[in-house]
Amino acid sequence: MKKKTPRGNVVQLSEEEPEKKPPARIIAIASNKGGTGKTTTAMNLAGALALRERRALVIDLDPQCNASITFNVIIDKNTGKGIRPLLTKEDANIKDCMFARGQWCDFIPADPDLYDVHTELAIDPRGRFRLRDHLQQVINSYEYILIDTPPDTSTFTQSALVAASEVIIPVDVSVLAVAGLARMVRIINDIRSHYNPDLKILGVLGTKYDVRTTLSEDTISEVRGHNLPMFKTIIRISVDIIRAQGARKPVGVYAPESHGALDYNSLADELLPARIIPLRQRKRAAS
Repeated sequence: MKKKTPRGNVVQLSEEEPEKKPPARIIAIASNKGGTGKTTTAMNLAGALALRERRALVIDLDPQCNASITFNVIIDKNTGKGIRPLLTKEDANIKDCMFARGQWCDFIPADPDLYDVHTELAIDPRGRFRLRDHLQQVINSYEYILIDTPPDTSTFTQSALVAASEVIIPVDVSVLAVAGLARMVRIINDIRSHYNPDLKILGVLGTKYDVRTTLSEDTISEVRGHNLPMFKTIIRISVDIIRAQGARKPVGVYAPESHGALDYNSLADELLPARIIPLRQRKRAAS
């Protein structure tokens, strides 16, 4: 932009550069124990973020395809879409592998024959890094990338942990919860040592919490005793979460006033960056 000075000289004014958005936070939702609520958390956390108009990409890395069923995207291995080409091909275009699930959320499904590529990934030196590299194509297009993983330590889970910068570990409130947590932490430390030194535990998430039992509080107390970061939010047992999954909707859309919706909204708020209040506004509030 040009402007004349009082003496008639023309000077070039630098235009304000648009504010750069930070790259997406890549968050693996992982536990080597089944039934902890990984898929439930991926679905409902994405829904809570979408309700806050935050762009999210959700990826199903589990051959059981639970997230794909929940997101109502069913494919087979011959479609050429989904997570399969992102794990096996260097030249795959990630945008060709995803499906829109509304204005604020996209989804990459798994196929039920995905376990066919497990051995290939295990022996391929590039296998565990391919998903990480493909995500770089879209890392500036989203604010959050959530990866749902299988309940094991296979190369699928390892690929997610190599690609992620953070991990959410769901822990269901049960007698065996703490033992499973300890094993998961060892796996994360191994990935950090050999593949991804920047990986960190974002938080342990208590799920299936029943306020009517002392077992729930005892288990949460035991988890806190491991000195791991833990979310303030605890996901309570809610029949509306199950009903919402059957309806293929996030609980925040299906039953916005339910305990499940309130809890996942609270979890989303914990992930969002703190709101910066201008100094003048802070002074006014203080006065």
